[in-house]
Amino acid sequence: MKIKQFIFTLSLCCITVSSFASPATDKSVDKLMQLSNITEIFRQSTRDMQPYFDEQAEDLVRQVTGAQTLNIDQQNAALQISALYSDIQQKLITDPEYLDLFKSLFKKTFTEEEIQANIAFLSTPLGQSINQKMNLLMTEVMQETTQFSQRQMLKAENQQVIKDKMEAILKPILQAQ
Repeated sequence: MKIKQFIFTLSLCCITVSSFASPATDKSVDKLMQLSNITEIFRQSTRDMQPYFDEQAEDLVRQVTGAQTLNIDQQNAALQISALYSDIQQKLITDPEYLDLFKSLFKKTFTEEEIQANIAFLSTPLGQSINQKMNLLMTEVMQETTQFSQRQMLKAENQQVIKDKMEAILKPILQAQ
């Protein structure tokens, strides 16, 4: 019987604590985003995407021209397209709506108490050091994951599996024509 009372009391405490969790305020989220250095993270991610933009631009020029290797004019066109991709991305990440989107995600995800705890942590030199390292880690994780995926996709056995599955998916469509 005492165990049931303990569990009941514990449940009431948990319910009471969670019902007092207040929603995050705009002011707190703004402070957290500033301490998290979110705008610099966005800028860095755009810089980190440059090789991807370059590759996509070169692929587009190859597709349009049918060239396997790009001549000087085609390379220049690819560079201009890559710069365009980068400019578009830069405009996106500085758009106030984009920042508001992140702000709303912070507010949806965290309570005011959690935001305040994170602010307290990020206000310390250790918190700032960990935040910077986490940003570097996430960049490396993205790069390594992309490279790993590309290597896996280039393996002959994986290409064959993908080809077989695509053919199976497209076969009914092609037969209907």
